[in-house]
Amino acid sequence: MKSIKQRFDLTTYEDRSWFKRFLARLRILTYTHRALPSFLIIGAQKAGTTSLYRYLAKHPNIKPNFVVKELSFFDEYYNRGLPWYKSHFPFKRQTKQYFEGTTHYLFNPLAPQRIKEVLPNVKVIALLRNPIDRAYSSYKHQVRAQRETLSFEEAIAAEVQRLAGEKERLLTEPDYISYNYNHFSYLERGKYSEQIQNWLTHFPREQMLILSSDGFFQDTEVSLNKIYNFLGIEPAKINIKKQYNTGNYKDAMPENTRTYLQQYYQPYNQELQKILGVDFHWS
Repeated sequence: MKSIKQRFDLTTYEDRSWFKRFLARLRILTYTHRALPSFLIIGAQKAGTTSLYRYLAKHPNIKPNFVVKELSFFDEYYNRGLPWYKSHFPFKRQTKQYFEGTTHYLFNPLAPQRIKEVLPNVKVIALLRNPIDRAYSSYKHQVRAQRETLSFEEAIAAEVQRLAGEKERLLTEPDYISYNYNHFSYLERGKYSEQIQNWLTHFPREQMLILSSDGFFQDTEVSLNKIYNFLGIEPAKINIKKQYNTGNYKDAMPENTRTYLQQYYQPYNQELQKILGVDFHWS
């Protein structure tokens, strides 16, 4: 039988796994005293959200969730219930703001309504990246994860067939988790106008802050100050030198593919500009 010292030795995988399970059970027992997020980072996937999450977590009055950045409660794990969700947050303090960041929330058709029911006053932050570059970065991510075996051109050509019926099934089967919808939605995730419109049917515009990821990385301090102002907290000087979770690939998208995607996304980008009153200059 292991001694107490051995039980808390986290140098082996087994001990770490045991200790994580122990902490998870302990946190769920105290969920009533734990915070709920006052704001969420909802996406977009491959648009700089990991860097944003890490930067905001450095602010002395902002506290992130435990364990992982993406809890995926409002898309994949909603049936686990509010106690499970709250168990991932620190004990509540009046002077702190709490948050999590799940990039599927922007894209998942059920997330806005679920979030409205649980967190009606929550503020929402989204980073939007040029949908062409976002699609290619997402594709490269799936290749690195060994989920994708097709070329980029083959993958976007196969996307309609891969996603056929998946959104409809998500809407009719709330507990369904779609592998293809999560992993092979390269082009669909870039139709931001449709996703933002879905969110606006549940949340007023003043509860949402939508920024360009290009602008975020070009002048991170200015973008962070916009977010602090949106959240109603004092700015803080933090280290923003490092970028997180950046894809490392050297090959460029063929020009004919980029030209095709510029034409493909033009109507969606124009509609997004009308909705937001902002031109991100993706053309």
